[in-house]
Amino acid sequence: MTDTSEKIRSLFLTALMVFSVFAGTIAFSGGAAAAANVSVEQAAEYDSGTVELALNGSTGSAVSATDIDVYLDGNKNPSNYGITSVGADGQNGRLAFSLAQDVQPNRNLTVKVSNLTGGDNTIVAEDIDVTSETITTTGTNNTDINAFRGEVIAVKDTGADATNNGPSIEVDADSVVLSDSYTDNSQVYTVDTSDFDTGEDYTISVDNTEEAVVTVSDLSLEVNIDDDVGDGANIDDTDTLAVNVSTNRGGEPANATLFNEDDDKVATIVKNLQGNENVVFDFGNQSADDSPYYVKVTDNQTGVSAESDQINVSESDDGEASFETGTVQDELGDVANITVQMSNTEDAVINVGSQEDDNYYIQGQLTDEDGDGEVTVQFNSYTAGTHGTNTVLSVPGDDDLDDVEEGGSFNRGTLSDDALEAGSYSINVTAGTSPDVTSPDAVGTLRLNENSVESINTWAAPSDAEIDDDDVDIYDRIGVNLTESDDLAAEDVVVHEIQASGIEGALEYEQEDGSASDATEAFIDATDTTPDRINSADTTDSGLRLYVNRTDVGANAEEQPIDFSNSSGAVTVVDDPDNNTYFVAVDTSDVTFENGKTIVGEEDTRLNATFSVREGPLTDDRNSDSAIYTTSERDATLNLDDSGVVTVSAAAGQEVTGTTNVAPGSELEVEMESESEANPFVLRPETDVAPDGTYTATADFSEYSAGTNFTVQTLDVDGDSDFSDEEDGRIVEADTATVSISDQESDGSEVVVDSAQLSEGGFIVIHDSTLLDGEVEGSVVGNSEYLEAGSHEDITITLDEPMDEDFTAIAMPHLDTNGNEAYDFPGADGPYTANGSAVTDSANVTVSAEEEQTEAPDTETETEAPDTETETEEQTEEATTMDSGTEEAETTAAEGPGFTAAIALIALVAAALLAVRRDN
Repeated sequence: MTDTSEKIRSLFLTALMVFSVFAGTIAFSGGAAAAANVSVEQAAEYDSGTVELALNGSTGSAVSATDIDVYLDGNKNPSNYGITSVGADGQNGRLAFSLAQDVQPNRNLTVKVSNLTGGDNTIVAEDIDVTSETITTTGTNNTDINAFRGEVIAVKDTGADATNNGPSIEVDADSVVLSDSYTDNSQVYTVDTSDFDTGEDYTISVDNTEEAVVTVSDLSLEVNIDDDVGDGANIDDTDTLAVNVSTNRGGEPANATLFNEDDDKVATIVKNLQGNENVVFDFGNQSADDSPYYVKVTDNQTGVSAESDQINVSESDDGEASFETGTVQDELGDVANITVQMSNTEDAVINVGSQEDDNYYIQGQLTDEDGDGEVTVQFNSYTAGTHGTNTVLSVPGDDDLDDVEEGGSFNRGTLSDDALEAGSYSINVTAGTSPDVTSPDAVGTLRLNENSVESINTWAAPSDAEIDDDDVDIYDRIGVNLTESDDLAAEDVVVHEIQASGIEGALEYEQEDGSASDATEAFIDATDTTPDRINSADTTDSGLRLYVNRTDVGANAEEQPIDFSNSSGAVTVVDDPDNNTYFVAVDTSDVTFENGKTIVGEEDTRLNATFSVREGPLTDDRNSDSAIYTTSERDATLNLDDSGVVTVSAAAGQEVTGTTNVAPGSELEVEMESESEANPFVLRPETDVAPDGTYTATADFSEYSAGTNFTVQTLDVDGDSDFSDEEDGRIVEADTATVSISDQESDGSEVVVDSAQLSEGGFIVIHDSTLLDGEVEGSVVGNSEYLEAGSHEDITITLDEPMDEDFTAIAMPHLDTNGNEAYDFPGADGPYTANGSAVTDSANVTVSAEEEQTEAPDTETETEAPDTETETEEQTEEATTMDSGTEEAETTAAEGPGFTAAIALIALVAAALLAVRRDN
């Protein structure tokens, strides 16, 4: 047996040696093939177009340019790459010639030499190494180059083929990574950097002489399949096959080649790459027959390549289109959104209306470019019927709409002619691109209702409010700097909230077909604001009108309208067409009446704002609504104490309050200036007007002496002039307080404060430290009743909600600043302070569960508790009998509440004993 194994092993080794010898006879560098009596040992392109073939022997006779054919990517002798000279004719085993221009590393280069003696008279070198850089030896290191990993570098030594054994070459970084010698009959050695480390410097030496240092970088060439670009790695034959290509170097061309499952080239695209940006290579639709595919991208300059993952293409099912909802409703004059859903297709044809039933139709070709399976079609009922002169159909976003055709006997000469009638219009959609629709995939109804003006309301905003700021939704302004009001201060912004349908189409027309760049310009262009509200002709096609007139002009006088034409920049419009709502903001400081007067120049005005849709293209009856509001001179009033002055304490956190008619959200300053030369100060704390028209300025008076008098005045930061509300103020001794609380146990419903001293009376408030985190209001868990000024001990405070776990209680004395003896913080009743901080003390509260009290059982209604020992013996005997099978087990129901937890436990013990016996 051993002999047999040794024989088999010997035969295997022998076969391996024979195979190695055979393989050595057919393989050669550069992909060369056998020719006449010589073969190619190495082939390379270098030095900007020089091609060298190192042979294993002489060609016997000189090779001329006419004997050489050059193939570039399979194309024979391309005109731009003709042979200009032959440098070595092959008789000494080396053939070298020059091309008219350099070959880029991404190209496939093949050379065929003919008219030789012997064999088939030819030699062929295929897939020749095309290098991107050439280093020429000089005997000294005078070359520093940068290379991307994957580039092939040529090292040329003009004396290399004159020796029997070519010179040695060595490449090292921290250690030798390559050690070899030149091929016989060759003057060039190729260094492939594919396995080099990026960021390293590699020294190239020839015959132990350093010649160059190469710094290797990463091109970071990546080919990704991205759903946002194409349709992903699993698509069908109606989807787009595309890849994203990125690199860290831009501006250079790259070839992207699509290969099928047989590695055959399907298509090639050449584009310039962009540094750190994606470049899309789109190969369109591909057949499922040749799936799977992959894309190989090669950087032309370096020859570095990268491949995508596999892309699977399947046959598509039949495409189908449908409507998200069968009935779409909107008002005449608005833009109806019709959502088309697509399955297994990117294309569909939509029709709105019909010649037979509606005397009007419009058709469009839809393409789902973003690949989300749906396209929203916007139908502008205001411009419908203009037959191509205005935009009627459109699609938002990245989707496409083409080949729009509008027709039918309903034809509007101008937009001032009657629009479509309100009513129901048929809609249908069909997958594909054919405009000849006979059997649509889905049908539905577009119902256009009569438009109307529902209401107009007024809101106040600060004079500096940017109503159309894209970063702040106008609805988020409500309660902040937008407050519903019909009484405004001059210079503030009045916002007219118009709720009306049938406006959207006119505004969209002004932006799509007109010159308007935003909603404000569109509204002004579409709406008649001519300052003449009675019997004036429309100046717009839409019939929309907005008039704001002063009505308090006295008897026998005409109302004075605002002249918007002389009020450039006074109007800002924010539209919300989905809710038929339009906010028209008017800065009252920038408008003038027709008589030239201004709102600011008048002490009080009464205004009537009317929005209407006049009889015309959109309606047969006038629809309108009005809002009346007033403006008055800007005013602010400081709150004074009973003695008619502003009183503050010589402490931090002192509040000075007042009321004003300027819009909530407006910024004010309260200026407090000392009248004492010995104790001078000027304080200007800022404050915002609250929604109820009040304001509170907080200042620190802890560094100033009690008894100091000062003046107080509210400054109108946003207005043109200050308020005339200067008042007297004085500093009094600061209110003082102390508080003490000790660690304690509690049932969680209350805590006890040991003692407190309050100079002005007030409350003791309990905060939970775990909730505090800078939010005093949110951490309050309880407060005492009102405490008179003076000292107090053992103050029991009931918590708002019982605590169920231990916590740290913070006791904090608060003032009764409004004198109502009710705790009103944070609106009033701020804390006592010392040195600028609230007075506090803290303690750990241990919450213990309340002990459960069990009442003695009523002997008349409850059974006596059974004897534990007897019950155990009985159950054990019963269990034993059941186990033996000699007696029948009998169960008696327990009567009354006598079956307690203890009895249940005993039953479990008995069962355990039974289990032990069974095991034994």
